[in-house]
Amino acid sequence: MTDTSRPGADEPAPDHPTPDEPRRGTPQIHQLRARYARRVTPEHLGQRVSVRHLLDDPVRGPIPSDVVGRLVAADEEAMLIVDRDGLLTVLDPDLVLSSRVIPPHPKLAAEPEVGTRETPLVRQAARVLLLDTDDQVLLVAHAPDPVRRVWTAPGGGLRRDESHLDAAQREVAEEIGVEVDLGPWIWSRRVVFPFRGCWIDQDERWYLARTDAADVDAAPLDDPGAVQARWWSLAALTTTEAELAPAALAHHLAVLLTDGPPDTPIDVGR
Repeated sequence: MTDTSRPGADEPAPDHPTPDEPRRGTPQIHQLRARYARRVTPEHLGQRVSVRHLLDDPVRGPIPSDVVGRLVAADEEAMLIVDRDGLLTVLDPDLVLSSRVIPPHPKLAAEPEVGTRETPLVRQAARVLLLDTDDQVLLVAHAPDPVRRVWTAPGGGLRRDESHLDAAQREVAEEIGVEVDLGPWIWSRRVVFPFRGCWIDQDERWYLARTDAADVDAAPLDDPGAVQARWWSLAALTTTEAELAPAALAHHLAVLLTDGPPDTPIDVGR
């Protein structure tokens, strides 16, 4: 899943360091927590909230950042917030520094009331079918609830003004820590599913890429919804009882390995 938050949101949480305050090394969560109050709980579902959290900056390391929007889901492992543009942010509660419920903006439109089965959050997403030199595919286990594990390709939602190609490359870099050269757009998938209590209507584009398995084996997972990553052979996919997304992943991979990339993207279903 994608973290769409950014420094400088319209209503930052109170008592944060001023712009002129010097930075002294990498922020430490336990040091910052003492200066902030965390007041948002799952009881505030549907309300407008402001959350300050640690955002991993590739140059400066973890830095405080703010996200403002409607709280659409929350539990001990994830906090989901939808902003005014309908972009979803998935936060790790352990990285939340402060949070509070805030009133509607006096001049701007309210954040959309989405995330229910009747009105799911509609979003565009990109995934990467990453193959190694032995035609194994890298899949990531996502936890849509505390019990289920769904294995799918690395990827996630598009950010504001981001192309599918850019999102695919960014997601692979963020989620598993590697950079890849993307091949063609090979598959399409449209699916409605619940994630941590938030219903999402997701339109995905899948891109083909190849890499050396050694580049990925030691890569850390960096996604609140991801719990495990591993390489799968076609034989393992064909016989597994694990939940795959799409469900016919083994079949479509077999066709791809036999026939090569399609001339136009193929709908791989749910």
